[in-house]
Amino acid sequence: MQTLRFNLFHQIHQALRALLYHASITVQHTDFTQAEQSQKTITMLEQLVAFFEGHAHTEDTLVFPMLAAIAPEVIANFEAQHEEDHRLGDELVNSIALCKDAATAVEQIMAGTKLQRALNAFTAFNLTHMNQEETIVLDLIHAHYTDAQLFEKEMEIVASLSPEKKAFSAYWMLKGLAVHEIIDWYEKIRTNAPSFVFDEHMQLAENALSAEKLREVQQALQLLPA
Repeated sequence: MQTLRFNLFHQIHQALRALLYHASITVQHTDFTQAEQSQKTITMLEQLVAFFEGHAHTEDTLVFPMLAAIAPEVIANFEAQHEEDHRLGDELVNSIALCKDAATAVEQIMAGTKLQRALNAFTAFNLTHMNQEETIVLDLIHAHYTDAQLFEKEMEIVASLSPEKKAFSAYWMLKGLAVHEIIDWYEKIRTNAPSFVFDEHMQLAENALSAEKLREVQQALQLLPA
């Protein structure tokens, strides 16, 4: 009989996917001849690149070493994928720079088109890459580590992040997770973390979730009457 195992990638990958999807539609809707619109989109994309770079670094330094001696060829392949991811990220950064430097309306429109294509390539690569991690790498991890060990690893990863990175990650997790997953997550926080940490996450939920989803979470956690 199959049992559900602890998925070290799930929450962070759902956050990364949510940000990619948000970025894609935002770029499609942006008029790059309008300075305020363009700057908001550029700022969001700069945050996206930094988020992915930080995530890749975390995997390279804290996740992949778990399997380096067990499956070195597999890990070498995924480290090489991170190098390609970095190259695509650099192309996206270069396209952002073109948008910043574009002076005329024609240049701004052309730069916006190039930016969208760079984001499309970055998105397509990362969606495939994360799928492979959630099958190939995760299967290896499950074969050699217990859920208790994986939970400890997740706590180590969280502890390695700055408060700002924790908040940014948590915000996009809220955007990317289903409501029942958020409820399970928040119940664990309330049980295992200091009360101020739970309060901070509830504040994030108020900022990230729709009123309907927030009320569902609050009711499930018995913070509101049913």
